[in-house]
Amino acid sequence: MNVFTKSLLIIALPLTSALVASAELELTPEQLKSASLTTITVTSRENASRVKLTGSLTADQRKSYRIASVVEGIVTELQVVTHDRVREGQVLAKLRSNTLGQAQADYLEALSLFQLTQTEKTRIAGLSREGIVAKSRLLRVNSDYKTARANLEQRRRLLSLAGLSDKQIKALENKPDLLAEFELTSPIDGIVSVSTIESGQLLSAGEAAFHVDDLSSLWLEVQIPVASLSLVTVGAEALIQVQSTPDRPFRGKLQSLGTEVNRQSQTLAGRIVVANPEGLLYPGMYAEVSLSGIAYQSLMVPASAVFRVGDQAYVFQALDAGRFEPTRVSIGSETDNLVPIHSGLEVGTTIVTDGVAELKSHWQYMGGE
Repeated sequence: MNVFTKSLLIIALPLTSALVASAELELTPEQLKSASLTTITVTSRENASRVKLTGSLTADQRKSYRIASVVEGIVTELQVVTHDRVREGQVLAKLRSNTLGQAQADYLEALSLFQLTQTEKTRIAGLSREGIVAKSRLLRVNSDYKTARANLEQRRRLLSLAGLSDKQIKALENKPDLLAEFELTSPIDGIVSVSTIESGQLLSAGEAAFHVDDLSSLWLEVQIPVASLSLVTVGAEALIQVQSTPDRPFRGKLQSLGTEVNRQSQTLAGRIVVANPEGLLYPGMYAEVSLSGIAYQSLMVPASAVFRVGDQAYVFQALDAGRFEPTRVSIGSETDNLVPIHSGLEVGTTIVTDGVAELKSHWQYMGGE
């Protein structure tokens, strides 16, 4: 073989390879039968990208309560401790307060005076109608009644400010022996997450004694990369996975976004509200999140239709009579086993979805990429 012939071969080889790579692939009837191919027609549909994040669960602050005494008192009985489940209205602790006792005694004294003036007012009003007493006496009795009523209301208000409910205030009249004693109760159904007191302790006014959390819903705090912010909006749906129940996804919604980007991580804080009716989630858990992005119209094909050669993505267009054309496509991120096609295909094109691996083998045998 002379030098000229060798040069022609060297030039011809890459040209032949390029032609084969772009050539159509044709299968015999026997090959078609054994390949078991499935095809679909490409359509445009709504595509919602998903943003993958991680985060940690915390208690929902809207359902978390700090329970404190309004007045100073000594803890006489501790009825619950950390991790106990409690019901709304359940007694958490009993206390005794000299300050409260004096306010209760003043209230009972005011109540007694009010009842006395009320009885006197009714009696004098009857005598006045019969002309037995002077009108001035009736006016004086009415004035005493109004003063007693105002004083009673003031004493009642002081007890309310001290933390007593209307029911507890009303019970004082029938149980005067319970003066100076009061109870801390739970405002909700929940779990005692913090208990800071013990029996015999002097609890200052305003000092926290318990924290009770309603864990029927939790917050999932996430950090969203700046590059993904254009894909998410408040209200986006989230799928949450935790290690304790790997086969059980939880659903939530993005409730809010922060107002300032973290300069070091270039992320923005986001808060997802997660329903937890069965109590399977706990504050402190780490979670993986798939957050739905903004939806847009796109050509979508099954992930099984796409194959790669190096960094390039392809699909097989189905022509006719067992002919197929490998077509380069530009794709997006896979979502729910569907891949968005940015370029390379048009609506109405028929492509192969099952049997792609066998077609690829035939194509590469013929000299495809």
